Amino acid sequence: MGSWMLVWILCTTVTLMPVCLHGAISVRFKTGRLLNVALGQTLVLEAIFEKDPDDKIDMVTWDRKRGRDNVRLSHANRISLEKEDALLRVTDVAEGDFAIYKVTVTDSNGYQQYDSIEVRKIVEPLKASIARVLECVVDNHGMTQWDSPQFSWLVDGVTVTNQTALLADGSRLDISEVKGVNFTCIIKSSLGTVTTHYQIPEESCESQPCCAALIAVAVVTAITLMAGFIVMKKCKNNAIL
Repeated sequence: MGSWMLVWILCTTVTLMPVCLHGAISVRFKTGRLLNVALGQTLVLEAIFEKDPDDKIDMVTWDRKRGRDNVRLSHANRISLEKEDALLRVTDVAEGDFAIYKVTVTDSNGYQQYDSIEVRKIVEPLKASIARVLECVVDNHGMTQWDSPQFSWLVDGVTVTNQTALLADGSRLDISEVKGVNFTCIIKSSLGTVTTHYQIPEESCESQPCCAALIAVAVVTAITLMAGFIVMKKCKNNAIL
């Protein structure tokens, strides 16, 4: 929330008169003060401004500090400013993008406020696994990211498009809706892309209904042939006698 500031103005009559100016705008980052991102991914930093309706924002600036280098950011090949400069987007993140980012907001009264956030590189690649049969789980080691993971599935190499088979946010797959043996889960986010696989164990022939029927027929046939062989042999022996 804003607040009122008491300012003394020196008039032409060499007298001091107080004037109340509205100000004290505040700024913060949606993701806190630490963010992780992987090389080659997209970085999005969004600042939240809190102000009274009468306050007006005159200027928003972004700076990136890496070591001793401090750079004022503006629209470039990989950099764009959106939402009235409240959102900074950096595509194809490179080594030089891992730094401390500072956003500064200036209101119509000249009052300034800023906030900073550190962006770190993913050191160890993420590990993903499939649990509870076909639930895709990704372990981000508690790291903060600006976006949510996007899940996609392949069954025997074919992308799953059956929406009824995809549960929750796509992290789970209902195998009753899709048939296959080899399942692949792909997770994409600003932290990188990881892939994990799951293969349904091959069931033995005895567990398949069709195989069980064939076995039963084979057993009956064998018994019949054996019985026929015994009868024929008995008849032959009787004929000799």
